[in-house]
Amino acid sequence: MACCKPMPTIMECLETSPESVSRPSALSDMKTNQLLLLLPLPLMLMVPMTIIGCKQKPSPITLSEKTIWTCSMHPQIRQNHPGDCPICRMALVPLRSPMPSPSVTNPLSPSKVEEPPLSTILVQTKEVMQTIVHLDAAQSSVSSIRTAPVEERKVQRKVDLFGEIAYISDAHTDFTWYYGGRVQKFMIDYNTTEVSAGTPILEVYSNEAIADQRSYLETLRQRWLATFYERRNYDSQLAAIGERLSRIGITPEDLKALEKDGKIHSTFIIRAPRSGSILGALPHAGERFTPDKVLFHLAPLDQVWFVADVYEQDLSLLKLGQEISIHCRAHPEDVFKGKLVFIDREVDSQKRTVKARFVVPNPKRLLLPQLSATGTLELGVMKSLLAVPSSAVIDTGRRQLVYVETALNTYELRAVKIGAEGELSNDEASGSFKWVPVTEGLTAGEKVVTAGAFLIDAEAQMQGLPASGAEASLKQTDR
Repeated sequence: MACCKPMPTIMECLETSPESVSRPSALSDMKTNQLLLLLPLPLMLMVPMTIIGCKQKPSPITLSEKTIWTCSMHPQIRQNHPGDCPICRMALVPLRSPMPSPSVTNPLSPSKVEEPPLSTILVQTKEVMQTIVHLDAAQSSVSSIRTAPVEERKVQRKVDLFGEIAYISDAHTDFTWYYGGRVQKFMIDYNTTEVSAGTPILEVYSNEAIADQRSYLETLRQRWLATFYERRNYDSQLAAIGERLSRIGITPEDLKALEKDGKIHSTFIIRAPRSGSILGALPHAGERFTPDKVLFHLAPLDQVWFVADVYEQDLSLLKLGQEISIHCRAHPEDVFKGKLVFIDREVDSQKRTVKARFVVPNPKRLLLPQLSATGTLELGVMKSLLAVPSSAVIDTGRRQLVYVETALNTYELRAVKIGAEGELSNDEASGSFKWVPVTEGLTAGEKVVTAGAFLIDAEAQMQGLPASGAEASLKQTDR
């Protein structure tokens, strides 16, 4: 029996690592069995127990996290060793496994249970996948995460519109003269902008108007020489010439004076057809013009239009007769009031907006055409609803999401349904936040993240889990 080694103790079995215990081959097993047959019965019973005890007793387990390396810009890149991202060539950063390992009991200390630190957990139920993100204290302090409670508030709905000032089209006049001619001189100061109806503006010379006056006198002479039956033809010619001359301001009294003294007018006075403001430049002296040339633009500015672009989501809130408060950078201290008079029926295919027109009194002529302006429609106070700051809502275009603080440094991504954005009513005003009513997804008292959500979202995306920026977020039916 001197060839047999002494039987190992229990402590020696515990100190033996799993790698050092190799599985015996079939030949080794056969030799062992032959050796056991040669041993006395008591030793035969003790040796298998000792061998089995050495094989089955586990070694102490070292708790360590498997390090995964990923790219902060391309989280789909993952490998088990450091290196560079094959897409952007940035250095890979270490990342813990997104799923926490199950708790492990140390065989040397059975009462001590070890759990690895949590990072991000994906909880999947029958219909919904939830993203729960855990941040450690260092991450939370660096990110400056701020939260706000979900509360019932009275939200005042407002619609901000952007547009420009325009003159009222049906009161605008593009003045043209019936004959062609040449501008002789100005009858008003060149810097004059406001004129009354009948105010002389230009003196012009026209060969065509002179020719019509001569034709009138000649037709009148032929009429006196014609027979009774021929006079009807001359009467119609005189009426046609008189109609043309009346368009340049020659009255029937002027025609009678022309018949009496035969004096032909070589220059003519152009007068303002209505009261208003002269828009744009006037033609200069000596400039020639044709009958289709616009000599000046005239529009009253005591009332103007505010033409605004209304987005599709705000269109249903507009009603004819609503009042609007208008501000413009040209007069920042003044507030102008207007009334909605027209909503266009055509949608701009590029901007996805509809034109709306508001009539605005302008007694001081401060609002000029083409001035940019902004308007605010106040639509009254809504009833008390659950509301959150608008900064808490992440709009992906397909749904609205918020991060809810479920425990200390623990946040859950949740889908919500929201109403129209607004501001707190005067009796609840607290800062300049925009508030959004929430109709589904939150309950009173819960806290939502209003600042720092980008870090939580980035952590979820780094783990490859549903996040606000991922198409695989929340409901499976949306994929």
